[in-house]
Amino acid sequence: MPQAVTDAPDWCWVRFRGPVGSGVAPSADLPATWDAATGENMRWRTSLPLPGASSPVVWRNRVFVTGADAERREVYCIDASTGEILWTTPIAPDYDGQPRLHSMTGYAPATGTTDGERVYEVFPTGHVVALNFGGEIVWQRHFDMTEDIYGHASSLVLHEDLLYVQIDLGKPDIGRSHLVALDRVSGQAVWDIPRPVQGSWTTPTVIDTGRRKELVTSAKPWVIAYDPMTGQEYWRVRCIEGDSAPSPIFANGHIYVANIYAELTAILPGGSGDVTRTHVSWSERGRLPDITSPLSDGRLVWTLSTDGVLSCYDASTGELQYTRRLPGRFRSSPSLVGDHVYLIDEAGDCTIVSASREFARASTARFGEAVYSCPAFANDSMYVRGRQTLFCVGN
Repeated sequence: MPQAVTDAPDWCWVRFRGPVGSGVAPSADLPATWDAATGENMRWRTSLPLPGASSPVVWRNRVFVTGADAERREVYCIDASTGEILWTTPIAPDYDGQPRLHSMTGYAPATGTTDGERVYEVFPTGHVVALNFGGEIVWQRHFDMTEDIYGHASSLVLHEDLLYVQIDLGKPDIGRSHLVALDRVSGQAVWDIPRPVQGSWTTPTVIDTGRRKELVTSAKPWVIAYDPMTGQEYWRVRCIEGDSAPSPIFANGHIYVANIYAELTAILPGGSGDVTRTHVSWSERGRLPDITSPLSDGRLVWTLSTDGVLSCYDASTGELQYTRRLPGRFRSSPSLVGDHVYLIDEAGDCTIVSASREFARASTARFGEAVYSCPAFANDSMYVRGRQTLFCVGN
């Protein structure tokens, strides 16, 4: 059976939406409610010097997150047990250029990754940096991201010795989109391949088909899978429309992609060439997201639109199970914690629903601050980055 590539233990959350980018938490004993205002089930909260929308990554007792404004870019290391900021490292403090940014993107939207030796971060200014766990810069690269109409927000992904930087820019005919693999130790480019896609803000994922590993990407108009080590294209499916930010996930032997103006599509991996007609198991229209990524437990698939429409589908057939409009607007992708789905809106209110075929609200909880990022789950805790605060929730 194909599977996502991970051997991550419960004490690490190494990239955007977890070890395989799925938003599925490890087994954890988390509270059903919390309230930052009263301190209920709030282990700690730490004010961050600079704002951002990047999600935290965790390795054992260290949490890493970024912050930035028009003048500064910083990486923070926080003690996972106490919330103490252990170090702050400025990135390219002498840089005086200004990227093109949308107000929703901000200067620190992308999530980094870690291998337990270094933490890797990326900023819309084009800076990609590796730091050791003492906060010292090991290497730094700069890429031209000036054609990004909203500001670069694709997060970084590691696989074996390679760090992937997906840089999708402009329209396909201008030839600016490309995918870069950097050596994680030196920062030198191992390969750099063009991509026939328009600008996107999605994050790739690496899966194991049982026969080979595939690096899966999504951007209008293609979902494309590559050899992770060489960049050679394996297959592609034409199914993406619109500006794409929702990232692909892998569950139930399928890659699931969704985007506004397109369809929720279930794709079988392992093909060769254009497999649009042969490897799509099903596709369904609906109120699909333009920011948040899908979620699946292998039985069901959930999507969440920016305006709060939660939809649930059968993962094998695509049959719609329910739709329900939630209060609030959403940029944070849904997460699966045990048999519950966590949904955090822009105001910082979390709606917890049952991971079942029928909609059932279990509880609500509050951070009391705007949340644009996705939570991290490790150490029997949930780490959530508000616009200016890092929260730790736990019993």
